[in-house]
Amino acid sequence: MKRQVSIFIVCILILILAIGGLGNPAASAAEAKTPVAINGQLSIKGTQLINQNGKAVQLKGISSHGLQWYGDFVNKDSLKWLRDDWGITVFRAAMYTADGGYIDNPSVKNKVREAVKAAKELGIYVIIDWHILNDGNPNQNKEKAKEFFKEMSSLYGSTPNVIYEIANEPNGDVNWKRDIKPYAEEVISVIRKNDPDNIIIVGTGTWSQDVNDAADDQLKDANVMYALHFYAGTHGQFLRDKANYALSKGAPIFVTEWGTSDASGNGGVFLDQSREWLNFLNSKNISWVNWNLSDKQESSSALKPGASKTGGWRLSDLSASGTFVRENILATKDSTKDIPETPTQDQPTQKNSVSVEYRAGDGSVNGNQIRPQLHVKNNGNTKVNLKNITVRYWYNAKNKRQNLDCDYAQIGCGNVTHKFVTLHKPKQGADTYLELGFKNGTLSPGESTGEIQLRLHNDDWSNYAQGGDYSFFQSNTFKTTKKITLYNHGKLIWGTEPK
Repeated sequence: MKRQVSIFIVCILILILAIGGLGNPAASAAEAKTPVAINGQLSIKGTQLINQNGKAVQLKGISSHGLQWYGDFVNKDSLKWLRDDWGITVFRAAMYTADGGYIDNPSVKNKVREAVKAAKELGIYVIIDWHILNDGNPNQNKEKAKEFFKEMSSLYGSTPNVIYEIANEPNGDVNWKRDIKPYAEEVISVIRKNDPDNIIIVGTGTWSQDVNDAADDQLKDANVMYALHFYAGTHGQFLRDKANYALSKGAPIFVTEWGTSDASGNGGVFLDQSREWLNFLNSKNISWVNWNLSDKQESSSALKPGASKTGGWRLSDLSASGTFVRENILATKDSTKDIPETPTQDQPTQKNSVSVEYRAGDGSVNGNQIRPQLHVKNNGNTKVNLKNITVRYWYNAKNKRQNLDCDYAQIGCGNVTHKFVTLHKPKQGADTYLELGFKNGTLSPGESTGEIQLRLHNDDWSNYAQGGDYSFFQSNTFKTTKKITLYNHGKLIWGTEPK
């Protein structure tokens, strides 16, 4: 009888432990694998966001729309679904200052606090976004900003989840040195009194595009990053060029807002251009946040009209943009990397290990076609993946619509891709470049693509004036040239771009 009682008591104890969760190590293990549990306190090393273990980290996530309009989509249930089903590691709470936002209705900050509370419990990072837009100069509401960030930093100064974005998109008659930097210095000093460690992101001029200006006159705070915003249907290579410049100056970048649409938030979606952007960001390990989590009837919204406000979305509930963004977040196998990274064949090839040779298929300076012929050669000692290589031929199109025909390619014309890019600011000998890419193939050491013969013409078949084009020279034999440039993962590895 005593033995039966003892067994009964033991069973009761086991049941109590199980009900209390103490007997569920799997649940504890799952909690320990949240993004914040893995990465902890973030900081900056060089241009790279790093975690508590000194490893590079690339955060990926989505932004709310204006909390005063679509705040119902921001709650613990929706964020949990985004964490578990989409794989987000960061969420951005976009608190508009104007347009019925914080300045007119300070209670909207309660939705920010709800988002931060949910993010803390779910173990994801959260960006508190002071979302200036129509009030383009951040100094317009500077005192209100200082008051707001004093409160937020006093609440969350010891919370590693929190990132502060102190000026969404400065725009209009504002510039970095006169307006944005002095504003940032004042607001940052307020935050740092309560929060010495968390990341602060500062918007840049022209709707957070002028990262080059910030790079030339950086803030002194060690854990500040600079916001870069783009919309794939509007912003192309010229803006990636600005990003590359900023990185070359040692300025850390965080893309706190980007859309698959054009800059209006509508139009599109532009998935090829979005892929090009994400490939660039991934190659640089730049963190990004997509715009936006709402069911608004515009192409940048992630959800179709009428979708649930608390997650549980089926694929049929997602817009084309939402489907694309979810797929690209889920594609991330590992968001952390060692610093410095161990060189591999997938990383950019050594500079000058790949070169290009060129001849003019038609030496006529004033003809109605440009006929560059070229081949790309691997001069290094490791195999080169052609999918990572792009070629740029620089010339003057004079704002005319361009067309390309591939007459012959040893590797197959069907394997050659192209696009025309109009330069934001014309350079000497070029207002446009033709960029070639390759769908597949490799080059072993010493191998060449073989000959690629191309023809360019204006839509109206009017004549060019090739004599002044940067990449053109008259030669009926193949010659090595550095005026046709090569890139690996978007990084210049051969040639000299026009000034």
